[in-house]
Order: sequence, then C-alpha cells, then structure tokens
Amino acid sequence: QRLVLFGGNDTQGREQNWTWEWDGGQWQQRFPLVRPPARYRARMVYDAARGVVVLFGGAAQLNQVRYADTWEWNGSTWT
Repeated sequence: QRLVLFGGNDTQGREQNWTWEWDGGQWQQRFPLVRPPARYRARMVYDAARGVVVLFGGAAQLNQVRYADTWEWNGSTWT
C-alpha cells in the first residue's frame, strides 16, 4: 500500500541510492543495509503476484556505467 521511489540526485547532481516510500500522506526515507548502486533512469514495476517492487537497469553518470541488473524491494530490503 505504498509508492516506492529509488535513486535520485543530490543538490550537486550526483546520483544517489535513496529509497523512499509514500503512504498517501507523507514521504519516508528508508535505510536498508542492502541496496542497489546509485543510478538514474532505472525502471520499476510492482509484481503483485509476489508482492515485490522490481527495479531494472539505469545508469550512473559519474563512472559512465550502464546497468543491466535486476533488484527487488520487499518493503524492508533490496535483493
């Protein structure tokens, strides 16, 4: 019952590996011990059958990396 956002840029334009959740009333930043590397332009979708958010791909401008990895958010950690 939450919207999940991952990544973003700080005030200097650097990619971050932030995880945020919106519960319909307020944003809460989450701090899981395991999380994907910082990136932008990743794609995410909710897998209702398994109850996880799936993140794929993205890029990191700083080191010119193009990601082709897949991560899952279960509400408490990334795998």
